[in-house]
Amino acid sequence: MNYNVVPTFPSSIIQVNVEEDTSELLDDGDDTVTAERRRILEKYPRTREILLNAFTLVAEKVIGYKKRDYEITTSWISYMDKGEQSLVHNHKNSFWSCVYYFQSKYPEGTGAISFVNPNIDRMDFYYSDDDIESPNLINGMKCSLTPKPNLLLIFPSYLEHQVLHHNNDTPRCSLAFNIIPLGTYGLLNY
Repeated sequence: MNYNVVPTFPSSIIQVNVEEDTSELLDDGDDTVTAERRRILEKYPRTREILLNAFTLVAEKVIGYKKRDYEITTSWISYMDKGEQSLVHNHKNSFWSCVYYFQSKYPEGTGAISFVNPNIDRMDFYYSDDDIESPNLINGMKCSLTPKPNLLLIFPSYLEHQVLHHNNDTPRCSLAFNIIPLGTYGLLNY
């Protein structure tokens, strides 16, 4: 059989290895949630610049956007102890969201991040995991990625995700942040 698959309108998760030193994040051991802690990267301007530059480069070279400026709106560090997991959620009021794994190691049993296929909400019927012989990009309902040191994940903010069960004695830490374009964008159609 001769065939071709056209990956129409993908909700891509872009993986970037950050090579610059962001070890200053390791000094942040405060797991309280306050309004100030929702803008944690303002406390670390050098790391903020490194991550924003990584996103901007991806926006231009990988996604294909025209050159423009972006802003990190909110940013926070998530801490997870053994036995914990998060609920499925997405990030409202943003274009792109990112998760950055800054710990020096993520041992076996560290909770993976799992993304949910956004097309499920558009389908009246769909296959479950039990119906799928070989999961792939065409039939997958979820995509799980294991944290790795210096890994930056960039994904559309509408993409629902969760941290799966963390089963390691070492606390799991990650930095999450949201990005919007600055200036005018899009078309006004009246």
